[in-house]
Amino acid sequence: MINKQLLIPVAFMVLLLNACKTSDGNVKPIGPSCDFNSLTASTSELYEFNATFAGQFTQSARWESYNADIKLVNEKGQLTAFSDNTSQALEAWKLFNKQMPYNQSWEISVDVHIEAYWNTNGGKNAQVGAGIFVGKPVASGQASKVYECNFAAINGDERFVQAQLVANRLGDDPIDVQFKSIDQSTEFLTLKIRFCSSDKTLSLYADDNLIGKGRAIDASGMDNWGLSASDKMDIGIMGFAEKTTITSNQPTLDNFRFTIY
Repeated sequence: MINKQLLIPVAFMVLLLNACKTSDGNVKPIGPSCDFNSLTASTSELYEFNATFAGQFTQSARWESYNADIKLVNEKGQLTAFSDNTSQALEAWKLFNKQMPYNQSWEISVDVHIEAYWNTNGGKNAQVGAGIFVGKPVASGQASKVYECNFAAINGDERFVQAQLVANRLGDDPIDVQFKSIDQSTEFLTLKIRFCSSDKTLSLYADDNLIGKGRAIDASGMDNWGLSASDKMDIGIMGFAEKTTITSNQPTLDNFRFTIY
């Protein structure tokens, strides 16, 4: 869902800048330090949302759908949402059965299609979106630390790309939102999340354009996921519908790819 950024007090900005400095007083880089163009892929796989792809997902308590689902329709992942209560946000999450390493750089991507008008209900505040996520696995199955990225649209109005760093997705608001408005005529985008192992940053790209800056998930970042070199990270696809019931022209996902370097 869309989250507007708040104005940050000057005193907090001073603290934030100080926290971003190294011991010699220099400012730490907050963008990804990896040059992915120079890296060599060790593993890369593409799934085109056909019958084979369906078998690669697991549905568990960790990413259980709430009155929404992502289904295979015409060999593409299609977000559908049906509910009598359209004031709430309906989220669908699908967890991929392969995890990504913490000690190697990697990227995941997906093609997203959001039509200009998906239906006629919900009014001007209705919005839908779809994309990809990275999460910290936990034994309980209720992972709460998530880097959620989506391409979304408000009914007949603004279209945008956002990355939300969520410290506790089970109840709290995101601690950081990277947001960029997109031209209203844009219906297709490729979203990509890159993880740089050298500085432990997650970054979002839309059609290969960086959205915001890399967000570290170790002790130097806004949120410390507390992972060690041998740990893995969850990846998957997601979508949402807020203040609307999708009845036609559902958002679709296609060409899910992961590459490990």
